[in-house]
Amino acid sequence: MALASLPSNPTRRKSGDTRARVLEVARRLFITRGIDAVSYGDIAKEVGSTRANLHYHFGNKSELVKEVFAETFQEVRASLEAIWLKPGLSLDERIDLLFEDARTRFEEFNQPGDELTPWSLSSRARFDFSAVDTEVVEGIGEMSRYFEECVTHAVRLAIGAGEFRADTPVKDVVLMITPLWYFGSPITQFSGIKRLKNHYEAAKRIIRAAYGARAG
Repeated sequence: MALASLPSNPTRRKSGDTRARVLEVARRLFITRGIDAVSYGDIAKEVGSTRANLHYHFGNKSELVKEVFAETFQEVRASLEAIWLKPGLSLDERIDLLFEDARTRFEEFNQPGDELTPWSLSSRARFDFSAVDTEVVEGIGEMSRYFEECVTHAVRLAIGAGEFRADTPVKDVVLMITPLWYFGSPITQFSGIKRLKNHYEAAKRIIRAAYGARAG
C-alpha cells in the first residue's frame, strides 16, 4: 500500500500541533517580555497546557529557546534571500523591501496608538545576552554575517548595473544599511515606526547623494 494512502496518525498530528503552538507562543513571549523573564509556567498557561507537557516536548527551557531561534533563523534567512538575492531590483527597492519586512513584523506586535512593543527576537537577545547559550549567540552571529553578505552582493549588483559609481566603497555602503536592520526594534520601541521609516529614507538619500552614478 502506498504511503500516501495510509491513515494519518491523530496522536502524531496532535503532538506536532502542540509543538508548533508552543514555539509560536514562546517566540511571542520571549520578544515582548524578554527571554529570561518568561518561565515554562508562563508559556504553558498561554498554550493551555502544563509545564510537564512542555518538558516532554522540549526538555529544559534552554532547549526550547534554541528551537525557537532555529525556526526564526530559517524564516529570516528566507526573507533576506527574497530581498537581497532576487535579481532585477535596484538598491533603493531592496531597502524599501527591508523596511516593509520590518514593518510587517512591527505590526505583528504593535497596534495603532501603542507602538512601543519590541518585535525582534534577535534584537531582544542582544540586550538579554545572559539568557541565551553559546549556540544561540553563534547563530545570531552567523545570521548577521549572512545578512551582510547578502547586502554586499546587492550593492555590487547595483554598481554593476550602473546605479552607483564604479569606485563606490562597498563596505561603507553596507555599514550604512545594516544598522537599520540590527536596531530597528529598539528605534520603534522608543520613537515609533515613522522614525524608523525616516532612518531608511535618509540612508537611501545619503547613499545616492554620495555614490550615485550622477553624483559629482
